[in-house]
Amino acid sequence: MSIIDIYQHFRPEEKEIIDQLLDKCKQAQDQYAPVLTHFLDPRGQYIGEVVTNSFEELHIRFYGGKEAERKRAIISPSYFEPEIADYEISLIELTYPTKFVNIQHQHVLGTIMSLGVEREKLGDIVVDSKVQFTLTKQLESYIMMELTHVKGASVKLNSIPLKDMIQSKEEWKAYSATVSALRLDVVLKEMIRKSRSIAKQLIERKKVKVNHVPVNSVNFQLDKDDVLSIQGFGRARITEIGGKTKKDKLHIKFETLFK
Repeated sequence: MSIIDIYQHFRPEEKEIIDQLLDKCKQAQDQYAPVLTHFLDPRGQYIGEVVTNSFEELHIRFYGGKEAERKRAIISPSYFEPEIADYEISLIELTYPTKFVNIQHQHVLGTIMSLGVEREKLGDIVVDSKVQFTLTKQLESYIMMELTHVKGASVKLNSIPLKDMIQSKEEWKAYSATVSALRLDVVLKEMIRKSRSIAKQLIERKKVKVNHVPVNSVNFQLDKDDVLSIQGFGRARITEIGGKTKKDKLHIKFETLFK
């Protein structure tokens, strides 16, 4: 696939991440050495694979911790076999007085971003019996010094080995469906198991995000590995887009993590 074809394969608003990944590939090719990216969501990882596959002799590998959703990528010549340390990821565990405050994912994310940390430098946030998050190693000392309170509560941070990353007990449920189109309202209707009009209202009221970006157009075209955040329901992701039925409908597979 040529570079022009790559742009045609994706959405106009994805041009920025394509450009970033193309630059990383050219750097790995020119220097004949591995190059590390920031954290990528599942859609970004898919784009990374497509972009890297357009370069002969380059490979892309991902890591973000055990069962992580957000991962860093190493783009490298085929001779290079990365080790976990090469991904330069820190795992931070957060402790706080659980009797007095209930800290959720959004509280941790909001507080870290309020410190000026860009989303692409932050990996998964896991809130379970413990609270843990990953981030780029170069930010470790900054976050250990600056992150002192979350939701008004004092917190303590410890840097721990990546092998000690906990697994969220949240379970994604898998579904398959046939849809007339990959329009946001059509697919959302299947995901939330409600009417098309309710799906349309959620979108138009800006209660739906696709890959962390609010989308208020019912005509928005979804694609493989898109992650949806649906206010009042939870999260969903498209895992597969298959062939067409005899009635010209599309087979899709998706997973939901609803409340």
